[in-house]
Amino acid sequence: GGGIGSGVVISPDGLVLTNSHVVDGARELRLTDPEGRSMQARLLGEDPDTDLALLRAGAARNLPVATLGDSKGLRRGQLAVAIGNPLGFESTVTAGVISALGRSLRARSGRLIEDVVQTDAALNPGNSGGPLVSSRGEVIGINTAVIAGAQGICFAVASNTAQFVLSELLQHGRVRRAFIGVAAQTVAVPRRHARAAELGNAFGAMITSTEPKGPAAE
Repeated sequence: GGGIGSGVVISPDGLVLTNSHVVDGARELRLTDPEGRSMQARLLGEDPDTDLALLRAGAARNLPVATLGDSKGLRRGQLAVAIGNPLGFESTVTAGVISALGRSLRARSGRLIEDVVQTDAALNPGNSGGPLVSSRGEVIGINTAVIAGAQGICFAVASNTAQFVLSELLQHGRVRRAFIGVAAQTVAVPRRHARAAELGNAFGAMITSTEPKGPAAE
């Protein structure tokens, strides 16, 4: 029957960032702006590995836009404001702080999303894809996940990750990633091997298998 999510306009001609899980499987997409105008939208590309998607509004022009900030400059305790449509309540604003930085979160594809921002700003279903904003009005993250049953533990994909995914989707329609094609595990390096190789590491990566027809196998 359909669903609802949030998004953030990043260019006046109607480019909108949201979550991949918000648009996944949708046969039709519609955007509603803060003035209540509804318009068709099309999916330009998505990256399930970071739970981000890029839309193009069909009829919108000269929309107010948000600025993507630098998530590298964030600090714990910094004010964070989440904007979205939780449970369908339009244009809801909640505030909190940056609880932690550098978290990792597993995407639906199974890949770990790195450099995730943790916040205690209240998020609910429908906030997905909306912006996490700093006190300077800059988007510092794209709200993506809530841990069911927990209180005050919510996550956003960092704005620097979103900036990388955005540029890849605009240039190539998909996110290109390097691929080695190995499975590995962390193991202790035997002391005699470490001394023989003049290594200071107590642990190392042991390759356990290679992906058939992958770069490593070749």
